[in-house]
Amino acid sequence: MRASIGTIVSTLLLVAAAAAGDYATETWGNTPACQHRNSVTYADRVLRFDLSAIPRGAKIYRAVFRPAVKRRGYKGTILFCPVLKPASGDAEPKLGEPLKLLGPYYRSFDATELVRRWHRQPQANHGLYVKWAPGVRADNIVLEVSYSGRARADIPAVTGVKALHQAGQTFITFKEVEDPVGEDAPTFEKLHNVVAAARRKHRLVYYVYRSDRPITPDTLGLAQRVAEVPEIISCWNLKAVANTEHPNQGAQTMKSFLRPGYNNVRNYRMTRYRIVDGAEPLPRATGLAVITVRKAGRRYYAVTAAIDGVEAVRTIQCVGPVEEKTSKFPAIIFQRSVVARSRRGQRRVDVYNSWVGPPYHNLPTQQETYICRWEDLPKGSKDHRLPLWVVTGTYGSTAATIQNPGWWGARKHLTGAFTIGLAEGGIWQGFHECIGTLRSYDQGVVRNYPQRRVLAAAAWGVWKKDFYIDPQRVYFWSQLGSWALRYADVFAVVMSNGYGNLAIGKQAQNYSWAFGPGALGAKNWLGIHQWVYMDLPKWIRENPTTELPYWLCWPAYGAYPSHTIGDFGYLPWPEMLHAMHSTKRAFAAVWNSNGPGAIGKLRSLVTRIRRNQALPAFGNCNLDASPGDVNHAQAQKSGGINLYQFWEPETIVDKAGEFEITLYLDNNPPAEQCITDLTPRRCQKFKAAPGQKFKWTNTDLADGKVLQSGRAVADKWGLVTLEKVRVLTGRKHRIKIVRAGG
Repeated sequence: MRASIGTIVSTLLLVAAAAAGDYATETWGNTPACQHRNSVTYADRVLRFDLSAIPRGAKIYRAVFRPAVKRRGYKGTILFCPVLKPASGDAEPKLGEPLKLLGPYYRSFDATELVRRWHRQPQANHGLYVKWAPGVRADNIVLEVSYSGRARADIPAVTGVKALHQAGQTFITFKEVEDPVGEDAPTFEKLHNVVAAARRKHRLVYYVYRSDRPITPDTLGLAQRVAEVPEIISCWNLKAVANTEHPNQGAQTMKSFLRPGYNNVRNYRMTRYRIVDGAEPLPRATGLAVITVRKAGRRYYAVTAAIDGVEAVRTIQCVGPVEEKTSKFPAIIFQRSVVARSRRGQRRVDVYNSWVGPPYHNLPTQQETYICRWEDLPKGSKDHRLPLWVVTGTYGSTAATIQNPGWWGARKHLTGAFTIGLAEGGIWQGFHECIGTLRSYDQGVVRNYPQRRVLAAAAWGVWKKDFYIDPQRVYFWSQLGSWALRYADVFAVVMSNGYGNLAIGKQAQNYSWAFGPGALGAKNWLGIHQWVYMDLPKWIRENPTTELPYWLCWPAYGAYPSHTIGDFGYLPWPEMLHAMHSTKRAFAAVWNSNGPGAIGKLRSLVTRIRRNQALPAFGNCNLDASPGDVNHAQAQKSGGINLYQFWEPETIVDKAGEFEITLYLDNNPPAEQCITDLTPRRCQKFKAAPGQKFKWTNTDLADGKVLQSGRAVADKWGLVTLEKVRVLTGRKHRIKIVRAGG
């Protein structure tokens, strides 16, 4: 989306002259980079700081305490408490309120009031008590204190500061004070080496400040520090780096702290972010910070450079006022196109980028969104709205899957659907908001951040007027995407594999750190223990009257149960299928294929299925295979469930007291007829109370003869099930259900 001209013109530039009271930040600690070295001692779990270097008349603006401790899944709360009264004899020290973590990264603590008190009363400096913090030592912590007074270091002023507001976010750009890369398209390996060398030299960080009035050296201490931007990397599109599933798979790869967890292609040529659709990428050595607006208003911004935590501000550039507004969705900005060719023709994927934080991620990060431009997709219009297909790829987070449209398009293409893909969301069941921070499990909850991105992408696709999406025809596919069955208000159809219970799947155990400690894990955003929440079959069984999207289930890769069982274990598949069958849900499943296989033809129905339309739920079909129960040996190694029963969505009659549907067999049925139970689900008007009686007929549409007739009684859930309905190969059957009189 392009920023309006008014938004750009409203950004003004002020240059604040040097003032009598400069703004300075200096560091205390025992690390080599600290300006005031050997200023911290640690004994009896108390950290003590020598702050005598701060001038007596200085005003303390802010203080940030940065302990160097690990950052993943704490079981206990990390506490640093001011000592109000030292320990005496057997008595414990008297402690004040713990220091509070600073957002948005929650890796440092606010020590402002503590340092102000210490500065006013240096003789009362009783230290900082370490109540629980693994690995804390006096030689691995830093205290940064910002105060008024003559800056004693020569730190360059940041220039070229600009602000652009769009889609509820303010994009701050500036010229970095160093340019060690020296070229516009380095390889990933060179960028890695340059950044590593720069960090060995010093820690250069840019601080972004915000205020509701112009920012000068005199007022900088009153401004809010809203972002910390690392040197060099903020303008480079690290999400675009090519990677492989296995090391050196077709290209030489490397591991890197710039993009941990990936086999990054060494010779990939780096690109830089665009921050406006249709604009050129940012120039090299441009710093970038994206601030999401939580409250509308007029604000000013400024940027400073800090080397090893030291700021020296004598002059400053300030931009503003910036007219800021909130937005439902973050900016989604075009970055590049990926083109692949296959037997099915050429596929083009347009790649967009968003800068997200809560509620889509626990920490500020970048995420990619993909729009697949199918050659055979007709252009939408007000009179011809398109179905929307949202995709996340295998394992739910493999970027390479979506960046190669020739691969996944050939396997999973829904004809005639506008396609939005997402990648790199982490495990799609969600994760604890403490991950990557110094917060502990008991200081937060598990949140479904990646799922919210999927739901937001669907809502954004429907909202975009130029996409012309039909909101009743939104579909979802992900290997581990059965979680989306909970969102029948969004999706008409969900496609995934059968691993509905991630609480017992083998692969899920590898992510136990993300869900909290213990057998139940941490509680989630709903107040439910996350391991319990991930037991989808249990939820399905406990909520039999809750309507679900139509579900198509197949292995994402490899054949079940011989291949993929090694990744996830045996039980999650049959447990999920039994739950759907026993509660009379509308679904079809196959497990003997690498990909959709025999279920493939059923996908021709998908784009005809509407969210506000009834569904036929089939069960007990004579053509079904068994997924087994209890142990692997009982499973039939081929076949599926409900693979051959098709219907006409367009001719369904759904009225009070009357329901009609046309059925037929397809997908090369292995017999001349199938005998199946039929239960209308997701009915809009056809409703029944438990015990109500109905009569039904099965008419062969070829000759108009009634093939069957019978009676049915609504069960305890108010569901009407017709038993042993016959459907003949090569014929169409009209099933009619009406409320019986008397």
